[in-house]
Amino acid sequence: MSMSKNYSQTNSPVEILTNEAARKRWELFHLAIAHAKKFNAMALQEAETSAAEPKRADPLLSVAG
Repeated sequence: MSMSKNYSQTNSPVEILTNEAARKRWELFHLAIAHAKKFNAMALQEAETSAAEPKRADPLLSVAG
């Protein structure tokens, strides 16, 4: 018997919970990465859109005296 076969057959409840916690951590990690990629893509698109818009001049106020 290989060691991996023995290991899979003797999973204790603690090991199962530990494996489940690790799986959830990886899932949250991947969700965070996906969110960061989406946010970065939106920020780049917004930067490109604002760069393409013509710059408008704000009204110039002066005080004649």
